[in-house]
Amino acid sequence: MMTDVKRADCSVDPALAKVLAEEIPQPLIDLRDRPSPEILRVLAIGSPQVVNNFVMSLFQLGYARPEEWSRQLPTINPGEVMRILTKRIVTSE
Repeated sequence: MMTDVKRADCSVDPALAKVLAEEIPQPLIDLRDRPSPEILRVLAIGSPQVVNNFVMSLFQLGYARPEEWSRQLPTINPGEVMRILTKRIVTSE
């Protein structure tokens, strides 16, 4: 059974946000485009199990192999991760 979790909308003082960002090292992700501008990025964010299930679902559909995705990266929310898939798409004009 799924339950909805509601979060309070809270704003953070910009000075405090800067201090928090400096204290928590964040991994750097290079999202600069390569020679082809036709790039699609798919971002999956959720619990590790949900994200991995999504990655495996796309694999079973034949869209992307699990090793094409980034490793799990932590988000600012406890217990939440993200993975990024970058696909180069050929478009005909």
